[in-house]
Amino acid sequence: MWVEWFIRYSKSISKWPFKFFCDGCKRRRYLLSFSPLLFTNNRKIDNISLHKYDWEDNQRRYSRNKYQTKSTTCASSIIGALTSAAVIFSWKNDGVTDEELQEASSDEYLLNMTHGEIDEVLVSLGWEKVIRKDHLLLYRKYSNELQIYSYKIFGTFNDISALVFFQVQLDLEYRMKWDDHALRLSVIDTDENTHSDIVHWIQKFPFPFNHRDYLYVRRYCLDAPTDAPPKIIIKCHSINHPNVHDDHKCVRVSKYESSMIIQSKHRLEE
Repeated sequence: MWVEWFIRYSKSISKWPFKFFCDGCKRRRYLLSFSPLLFTNNRKIDNISLHKYDWEDNQRRYSRNKYQTKSTTCASSIIGALTSAAVIFSWKNDGVTDEELQEASSDEYLLNMTHGEIDEVLVSLGWEKVIRKDHLLLYRKYSNELQIYSYKIFGTFNDISALVFFQVQLDLEYRMKWDDHALRLSVIDTDENTHSDIVHWIQKFPFPFNHRDYLYVRRYCLDAPTDAPPKIIIKCHSINHPNVHDDHKCVRVSKYESSMIIQSKHRLEE
């Protein structure tokens, strides 16, 4: 998993010249685990907009699609196909909204704090410290409503630019090479107007657990104010889509959300 990989290699990449912040939450009944924080396509980063929140106004609605799978592969496939045909996806209604992007950036003030100040703020808000290192902070908070933990991760790096880090996040083919837990990463649909993708991701789980299946919309924006360091904001949330139906061999994660802020000290390419 991403966090496992990150911790494993954190010593060798502990001096990168920017900070990133991730706030993720996902819901599953039986097994809790970290998830990769971003999975996107290999779109050229030259197409990134230099304006903040200048795309069409979206409203998020979660399409709900529940059906009971059968015990055989044939029956499951038939039911899945019939159910998918009834699912309607709309970028306007189901995509990541401007309000979600603004909410995702609401914690950016923490990036300019010391570790001690971050501890004080988050602990006062009910967050529990899990890991504290010079280049890595990890917190968690239990949600009684979702019955699962949310996680906040802070990292600082000094030997790679923020833009290169972002480009690595966009490269699905490259991720498939280094992430042994990713069985599938594919872009189902794309909306260039809002810089959004529909991503299908299957995560390998050890026996006897079924693999986890994620289907979500991801949107990013570049915020480059004149009076503050530039940053990239990425927001994801789970959806349903008519081109992807539930796989009886996997457990669909029906509630998934993640946010990421990538901030450079000066310029994104430095």
